[in-house]
Amino acid sequence: MRIVSLFLFLSLLVSGCDKKSDFFMFDCIVYDDKIDAPVSGAHVSIFVQRIEGGFNTNYQLVGEATTDAQGRFYIEIEKDVFYSYRIDISDADHFTASYEVNPDNVPFSHPYSATFSVEPKAWVATHLINQNFSTTATFAVLSDNDNCTECCSGNNTIVQGFPIDSVLVCPVYGEQQITVSGNYVDMNGGVNQILQTAFAQAFDTTTVTVVY
Repeated sequence: MRIVSLFLFLSLLVSGCDKKSDFFMFDCIVYDDKIDAPVSGAHVSIFVQRIEGGFNTNYQLVGEATTDAQGRFYIEIEKDVFYSYRIDISDADHFTASYEVNPDNVPFSHPYSATFSVEPKAWVATHLINQNFSTTATFAVLSDNDNCTECCSGNNTIVQGFPIDSVLVCPVYGEQQITVSGNYVDMNGGVNQILQTAFAQAFDTTTVTVVY
């Protein structure tokens, strides 16, 4: 009887191992390098490009997870032959990030481990106050953002008329020095420089006041 029980136990153990061998395993961390902390509650999606049926540029969703308190997520994917993996990470307090993983780097026998970095969100509120009967103000928020298109580097905002007392808000990466740069045309037609700097703290709104 004891021999039979041992045989059943070993059979179940081997069966369980075989089942695990049918999956690629991703055991990874999502981390915020700027504040030096793991990111909990982030949503992670894994997409693949399959080889089956010929190369397809479309990515197919194959797994999702939410990071725990240590920023860790674990996803199993049924083994197949892939051209590429794409890992998308989204979180309310961070900018969305996307990473491609080479299938050659994903092992067959143990979990793939990596740390994926995401940038913390911050906001710059440019408060424009026209006290000098100026006609036009042109400015941009200069910041270290690769994907900011709302009012960051290279995207000028133009305001005209008097009186102007308004606030324009721009999302930027947190924990960086930013500059509000531009010029304004005064009531006499003279061109004057706008140049204000501030530190954008992560998860907070920094207000820069421009009086022109």
